[in-house]
Amino acid sequence: MTAAACNSAADEPPGMQQGGTLRVAVNALPSRLDPQRISAALDANVSRLISRTLTTFKSEPGKASGELASDLATDLGRPSENNTVWEFRLRDGVKWADGSAITCQHVKFGAERNYYSLSDGLPYARTYLKDNAKPYGGPYIGTNEGLDSVQCIDTKTIQYRLKQPVGDFNYAVSLPVFAPVKPGAERPDAEFNLAPLASGPYKVKPGSRTETEMTLVRNEFWARDTDKIRKAYPDQIVLKVEKNVPALTNALIENQGEARDTIALNQDVAPNFVQQVMTDTTLQERTAVGPSNAVRYMSINTKKITNEKCRQALSFAFNKRKFRQAMGGSLLGELATTMIPPTLRAYQPFDHYGTKTNGGDGDIKRAEELIKQAKDAGQPCPDKITIAFSDSPTTNNRYVKTVADAYVLIGIQVIFRPIPPGEYFNKLKTFEIQSEIDMSYAGWIPDWANGSAVIPPLFKSSEVATGPLTRGGSNYAYLTDPEIDKGIDDAMQESIIERQWKLWGELDSKISQKAASIPILYSNAIRLHGSNVSGAFIHAGFGMPDLAALGLLNPGGSPS
Repeated sequence: MTAAACNSAADEPPGMQQGGTLRVAVNALPSRLDPQRISAALDANVSRLISRTLTTFKSEPGKASGELASDLATDLGRPSENNTVWEFRLRDGVKWADGSAITCQHVKFGAERNYYSLSDGLPYARTYLKDNAKPYGGPYIGTNEGLDSVQCIDTKTIQYRLKQPVGDFNYAVSLPVFAPVKPGAERPDAEFNLAPLASGPYKVKPGSRTETEMTLVRNEFWARDTDKIRKAYPDQIVLKVEKNVPALTNALIENQGEARDTIALNQDVAPNFVQQVMTDTTLQERTAVGPSNAVRYMSINTKKITNEKCRQALSFAFNKRKFRQAMGGSLLGELATTMIPPTLRAYQPFDHYGTKTNGGDGDIKRAEELIKQAKDAGQPCPDKITIAFSDSPTTNNRYVKTVADAYVLIGIQVIFRPIPPGEYFNKLKTFEIQSEIDMSYAGWIPDWANGSAVIPPLFKSSEVATGPLTRGGSNYAYLTDPEIDKGIDDAMQESIIERQWKLWGELDSKISQKAASIPILYSNAIRLHGSNVSGAFIHAGFGMPDLAALGLLNPGGSPS
């Protein structure tokens, strides 16, 4: 694979111009911009404008948006020793927003921060990198001798030594967890998390963040000739929280005032407007539509609902058709039976709970049989369960209600546990939540196109918080299963990619049989924007429009 072409006038969408203020509607502001703490797709999308990485995904519509390109590095990496050693060389002229050069030591420091006890981002650094003989505790503990497996060969060349062969490690370093951080610039911690020192084309405007709005302005030390990916068209980008999705959709349809310069980034067209938008040719032209690569699912808390038959009963009783109908209907995506989406080569088309045969309506009779079996064995299923979800009028009133309606048919009462959107996934990672909820609603977009970006982060036991002072990863089923852990390790060590794909698919099937989660939907994204916004397409890496590709047709002059 090769890097994307340079940004030239010929590469720009017709009519795209530099300048102006792009307005972005979101359901919540990014809660993590410290690169080592990022795990949510929204945060990663915004972060790519602020924090550069060694590699990144192309910013082009279609299949190319899932392809890898060099970013801070000059190429896609040089593996050796059976893919256990990887080297990358930094480009010349790359700088921080304070004007200082980005060096190998900054890349090394970024990797080391993943071992910081409060780090809550993606797990790949700790999963892939060799630890020190004495377990490394991060750069803020003791004398800090550093992480031995990350070395600077010189000021521009960094080398990573891995625990085992990883043929797609160059995909891993495209993630924010491997982004460079300048020592000293990350203090104080809370300020850095919301406004990190920038290496990309934008930085957070000082004092611009409120509870509902934040503004990105240009980083004057970013050089276009060192960055082949980010278009950086707008002079500034204003992110604003819009929780009323029907009102937002209606405003974008009306297309007046600031709505002309606005795009709905991570909120689909409101269900009651989907048919109108998808049948009106004018509105279709202002809608980014496509597979998001996301799987919408319910995690079942395996630490609270320990009886496998009870979890299987919940899986059989779930009405996926009505859930999708509440979201807006079949245009929103296909009903799911797996956690690995069909767009990945590791996908295997199993259907252990009869979704394809019952049309997604569930199987109440089979669920009742399993509940009876559990009771007869002296391990009765709960008659009440608590379901956590990101709080919004749409989720509360439409999606989750269908789950309560389904489970009452098998004698189970649902108690709702809404959590503010900005803290939802961070809350799910805490130790305390494991004793408070029975299920949680989530979605997952693979960090790259392999099962290695689905199964380990969602189901490996290392991603579960083990005490009040620890924080887990994205294993919201809190699954700690030795059989699954061994299967993950075996798949990671398989160097032949076709065999690895098969192992990931088999693991997906085993996890489904253990009923650790209920896949609901292989979701499509339907994101509407105003008539002055250009460059919108659904990016395979984020499952939403790529901020790095957006601009305005008529900027109307630079903002004051």
